[in-house]
Amino acid sequence: MPVKDAVRTVWQDVLAKPVADDSDFFALGGDSMAALSISARLEESFRVRPKLRVLFDQPRFDDYALAYIRLVEEAAK
Repeated sequence: MPVKDAVRTVWQDVLAKPVADDSDFFALGGDSMAALSISARLEESFRVRPKLRVLFDQPRFDDYALAYIRLVEEAAK
């Protein structure tokens, strides 16, 4: 799943830590600046900017990735 892999790469680059499916954004040291950076980098890659609320509502990586994939799919329609 290329979008999920790209989302994982962005998280790992921004947070400077390995990210597993069950990793929690906040437990990895994520904060509002990291959330902004993740959002901007995903927009650069997929032309879909997730609202920050998505990350705060879905801080577990797998949940966030699935929510972002849905946003990308919706935008492609």
